Amino acid sequence: MTLEQEADRKTFSHLAAIAALRGFQLWRSDAADGPTRYFAGRWGMVQVLADREEVERFLERAGVRG
Repeated sequence: MTLEQEADRKTFSHLAAIAALRGFQLWRSDAADGPTRYFAGRWGMVQVLADREEVERFLERAGVRG
């Protein structure tokens, strides 16, 4: 694993932990399967997010980050 991949993994893990504290689930597809897709869920609803920047904007709008 490259340093960039490790940094991305840690950033995502941090975002997922913050989201979990506020009742959201955050997960992503495996990069080995193709383009990485991100997903945020709560109360049985799922939002598909294109990239990590969109994940961060979603969490800010949801009041999770800030």
